[in-house]
Amino acid sequence: MTAGMLRAKLTAGALLAVFALGAAGDPAFAGGDEYDAAADVQELGPAYFGFVRDPRGTPIPEAEVLLRPKTGDPVTIKSNVLGLYRSHIRKGVVPDDVSVSCAKDGYKQMRVLRRTPPGGKDMFIETDCTLQKL
Repeated sequence: MTAGMLRAKLTAGALLAVFALGAAGDPAFAGGDEYDAAADVQELGPAYFGFVRDPRGTPIPEAEVLLRPKTGDPVTIKSNVLGLYRSHIRKGVVPDDVSVSCAKDGYKQMRVLRRTPPGGKDMFIETDCTLQKL
């Protein structure tokens, strides 16, 4: 084996090791959000989540989403750049007793669609809002 061939094998081996070490680190995801799945624990009660979009499916960022239980204080949150919202109210709130509405200046609410069937004991309650530009 010549010195050039040995050097090429060592270089290839070093590059392979660098790539293998890089792949073992934390994964990177494109287009994610700030949501932390570890925060969704039973002690906080059900997680209410969904998207705020226009009729064509375009996300509406910074829309106010109001989670209003029959009793107790409502929770107001804002949708992120992807139109996603996610929050908890409190433990003990029955999901069927919570109404969801969305608003943003320059828009009117067209529809609120609950995708999680009512009557369940689900930990995750998905509700999507459709807003139309005025």
